[in-house]
Amino acid sequence: MEYTSLAELYQFLIPAFNVKKRLLKFNNSDLTDEDIWQYLAVNKWKSSINLTISDMVNDIITVDIHKITKFKGGE
Repeated sequence: MEYTSLAELYQFLIPAFNVKKRLLKFNNSDLTDEDIWQYLAVNKWKSSINLTISDMVNDIITVDIHKITKFKGGE
């Protein structure tokens, strides 16, 4: 499946963000979908070649929340 915009891709990935947010509740984290998206877009996906949806979903679920918090300037 191809996406015509980043917004369309973002919408498709919302279920993965929802899973991550449920996992984050156990860590009392206030990170948002946008925080995760921005961190991965800059630090992981920007330099990726042949990135698949399954790769992106895996990255969303497994990303280290401490790295995102540091990226946001919270540590």
